[in-house]
Amino acid sequence: MTADSLFGGLPVRLDPWQAEYGPGVTLDASPDQPSQVQLDVEVPADQWSPCVPAEVELPGHLVFVDGVRRVDARVVVQREQLTFGAFGSYGVGCVHVRDGQASFGDQHVGRVLVLGNGLILPGPVDVGPALHYRTATVAGPDFDDPARYIHTEMRRAEERLSRSLAEAHSDALVLADGPLSFETPIKGDALGYVKRLVELYLPREHLALLSALPLGHRTPLFALTGSRRFDRYSWFVRIADPAPGEVDLTGVVRLECAAGEVGIDRAIRLADASARLLPAFVPSRSRDPRSPQNLLPIGALEERLRHLLGDLVLVRRHIATLLAGGPRV
Repeated sequence: MTADSLFGGLPVRLDPWQAEYGPGVTLDASPDQPSQVQLDVEVPADQWSPCVPAEVELPGHLVFVDGVRRVDARVVVQREQLTFGAFGSYGVGCVHVRDGQASFGDQHVGRVLVLGNGLILPGPVDVGPALHYRTATVAGPDFDDPARYIHTEMRRAEERLSRSLAEAHSDALVLADGPLSFETPIKGDALGYVKRLVELYLPREHLALLSALPLGHRTPLFALTGSRRFDRYSWFVRIADPAPGEVDLTGVVRLECAAGEVGIDRAIRLADASARLLPAFVPSRSRDPRSPQNLLPIGALEERLRHLLGDLVLVRRHIATLLAGGPRV
């Protein structure tokens, strides 16, 4: 009996990401949906096919930027109404790759105690040794509002680091993990690397093209315009083939760059460079639970940043002791 017959003829395939990380392919509606997707920026819309990357000059200096965040402990303030809050930590950093050698670069850890309903604390909160939380508030009453604030703080820190790296290293290509959700485009060569396919942006009939995209090939460029962000050029790249039984989109990632700052000719060269470079950074399935999309420098950086955040059990113990009014150690 075949797998398809076992499931009543449905082509059930494996998403290789471990369940605690969520799915690698979701195809939900994007929170920053552009008002227009233009397919004919590189080739006519009716001539789309896999692109073999041209022999372009590859950058000798790559910089991978990423961040991690976590909710250290959730809290509730009980007054006339319940107010939800959270102690949160985040870390951002980068990895430089030159001449085949990788090294960690700048790293930063931030901690914040966020309360909802506009509640404002008088000042920072010291929980324990090296555990200093600045305070912030959000207007909303929702349980998840403080966690969203922590995520936004991490993304802003990523933006500041990516921007400073792109402007300081004119010879480097900066790859920021995630979409370029910055308020203004970065000067210099910077790409957003989107490893989780939340939105195709393309017409549904192009799903077959993405599913069959050969290793090391890319799609033509398309433009994303009219969103809250700046206009972008984007493309998909196959950085690894799916293993037997896995969903066909495994190993397909999306990249984007600022359209106005880069221009179409430079964007095409960056797209070709990304298709030629990125497959070399794919981790083995045994090394990373989000392989193949979670590139080796990004995975190593995430591991280091989580270490810098400190042991979660100990951090929570310090927070619990503080809230219980006991002695801090």
